[in-house]
Amino acid sequence: MTIKKILFGSVLAIGMVGTAKAQSMTEDVLLFSQGDNGGTARFKAMGGASTALGGDISAITGNPAGLGFYNQSDASATLRYQYGKNKMDYFGNKTNSKTDNFNLDNGGVVFHLPTTRYGGDLTKGWLNFNVGIAYNRTNLFNNKLDYSGMNSDNSITHAYADRMFDEDGSEWANDMKSSFMFDKTIGKDKNFYFPIAEDKGSEQLNSVWTKGGKSETALSFGSNYSNKFYIGATFSLTDFRYEKSAVFTEYGITKDAAGIKALNPESKYLKADEEQAKFVDVDYELFDHYGQVTQGSGFDFKLGMIYKATPSLSLGFTAKTPTFMSITDESTSYTDINYFKPNADKSFHNFASKYYDTSYDYNLQTPYKLSAGLTKYFSAGLLTAEVEFVDYASMRYRDVYNNNSNEQQMNANIKNTYQAAFNVRVGGEVLFNQILSGRAGFNYNGNPYKDAEYKTYGISAGLGAKLGRGVYLDLTGVYNANNYKENPYRITYEGDWNTVSPSVDVKNSRTNVMLTIGSKF
Repeated sequence: MTIKKILFGSVLAIGMVGTAKAQSMTEDVLLFSQGDNGGTARFKAMGGASTALGGDISAITGNPAGLGFYNQSDASATLRYQYGKNKMDYFGNKTNSKTDNFNLDNGGVVFHLPTTRYGGDLTKGWLNFNVGIAYNRTNLFNNKLDYSGMNSDNSITHAYADRMFDEDGSEWANDMKSSFMFDKTIGKDKNFYFPIAEDKGSEQLNSVWTKGGKSETALSFGSNYSNKFYIGATFSLTDFRYEKSAVFTEYGITKDAAGIKALNPESKYLKADEEQAKFVDVDYELFDHYGQVTQGSGFDFKLGMIYKATPSLSLGFTAKTPTFMSITDESTSYTDINYFKPNADKSFHNFASKYYDTSYDYNLQTPYKLSAGLTKYFSAGLLTAEVEFVDYASMRYRDVYNNNSNEQQMNANIKNTYQAAFNVRVGGEVLFNQILSGRAGFNYNGNPYKDAEYKTYGISAGLGAKLGRGVYLDLTGVYNANNYKENPYRITYEGDWNTVSPSVDVKNSRTNVMLTIGSKF
């Protein structure tokens, strides 16, 4: 099915007021709500499953109860290199784009604070109260889409015309009326605008760049009761910055006199003494520009427990509150249209819209998360798995300007667009000897959309080495992929135009290489 709200979508005139703004924010609330738990290369190699696994710095943002497994202190840092690739198909034209990024993915320290003095009973009661502090990069927004194709179904000006109908009388709609690209029909519906652009056969190009990241700083506490029951809690501060730049370009021709007459026999475009007449049956190029910078910060809490049913079997559970974020969104947009006589190199008329620069503040409540997992230990390794429940329909938008109708509309859009999903992570570790170990894992993220196919999976593998004196080194490779459809623009009233919004098929893949260097002390 055609995806309605997509992660990396370029939306016509996003960031202006009205319907386009609502569409943009409905997408953004998902984008800014998503992210992983971060962690070390060892944790990533095992598919990211940490709910029932302790003794790793990843427990700080995974299941904090895992801190109770520590019987000594630990510090580590993880570096990541990410290579991303998109394969796109737009009206049969296939293109590729690539990105790469190098960053600090994780850094943390765990302080082992035993509650029992030397010589005391180390098997009963509360045995430690460990503290962990960590920084995690939970999401990277770096992406690049460059695609083009010949659209024989419609034009971006159909999306413009629909918006002019919805926002008739607005500054933007009045601006577009002066572009010589639109006319009104006659009859009972006086607000029906139609584009002068011919809707059969326009060459379209779209370039969308995004960058930025989302990170968290976490403070965790974990304790061990009788080597049987472990409990922990985490308080996290989240911070993110998202930047987007998009340019949609369309080359086409305007309607001839017969095409205009069929829609409006009294059109000024048909009268030789009117200025509009010179825009009939000519070439044009249209550029739709959009820029966005969004920043936000917030906080959340997590509670975790691990129970050792047997010495070789652990059961884990975590509950994470929504992240309560305050967000500032700044966006710019403008449109240029140049008109050419047939076969001419120089335009005879240039339209430049006003430069729309907007800023908007809002609050966002991300989904709550619940996860359950188990770990089975063997003499030379372990297997671990977890299932995570995320209710994306529970996301909530809060209008800081007390615009109740806007808030209700946004939350209705969220509820109608998103659904609950299950994420699954599985991994294992094999100890080859006292020094070297190998790991592998798999993860699957469920579909957050009600009316679209959007699933992500990943595979991972890695090696670990103990170098002596408490120093260890872990190296991991992770491959993630997802397929989705993107709409470069959306036509609101598809039935009226007898067409559908165009979409590009995107096959996205990301290869991550992570290196963790740490020391136990």
